[in-house]
Amino acid sequence: MIKSLEGIGFYIGNILVAYYGLMIAVGLLAASMVGWFQVKRFGKSFDDLILICAVAGLCGILGAKVLYLLVSFDQIDFSRLKDLAYLNSLISGGFVFYGGLLGGGFGLLVCHRLFHLPVAEYLRIAVPVLPIVHGFGRLGCRLVGCCYGRPYSGPGAITYLHSSFAPNNLQLFPVQSIEALFNFAAALLLLLYIDRFAGKHAVELYLVSYAVMRFFLEGFRNDNAERGILAGLSTSQYISIAILAAVGTYFAVTQYKKFCKPSS
Repeated sequence: MIKSLEGIGFYIGNILVAYYGLMIAVGLLAASMVGWFQVKRFGKSFDDLILICAVAGLCGILGAKVLYLLVSFDQIDFSRLKDLAYLNSLISGGFVFYGGLLGGGFGLLVCHRLFHLPVAEYLRIAVPVLPIVHGFGRLGCRLVGCCYGRPYSGPGAITYLHSSFAPNNLQLFPVQSIEALFNFAAALLLLLYIDRFAGKHAVELYLVSYAVMRFFLEGFRNDNAERGILAGLSTSQYISIAILAAVGTYFAVTQYKKFCKPSS
């Protein structure tokens, strides 16, 4: 017997299947299939890709949680930290994607240093797995109501009735759905680009496109308490600016080196 539990998940018998966890699991399965295809297409080892993804994924989860705790620091009730239920909800809920991206980057460095794997080569051909998982994660957000949008009554508006995160009985902008669609479209375009150009600058292309999109969509979100707002911009918007600056600097430096390189 399947019983609906709007806003959280659904029960199969006495087992609760959480919407967000289910979407992440589906995303990981889809990303694994794409990753397998990519490494076979370019003659790489799927076992090495699994190791890279496992280490980067673990570091990414830790990074996403740490950044969430930092941006929501003022919302934490430290007097309740001895309450196991409150502590469990604090640890198990709430993640920031950019924290995961930064943590995952650290995990890639760990793989390169400890296991001497050509991480950059795998990243160039397998970077589409990231927006795939992220896209399904945003669908999970859409189902439970976290990362919700501003009040909005136009086409595609979302109204939650029993969400534990979003305001209920209020029409909201479908920001989670739009970000999910962007991620899926980005994954498809990256696959086509990698097939055409063997992955050259695929990572930079993903970072720039996501940073621009995220900066824009942040203006349509309304969960300010969990995003950290300073001088009118969210934490994610500042990180988006930093990513654009870093990628721009990287290209400027590499082009400068090519221009100044003495001809033989």
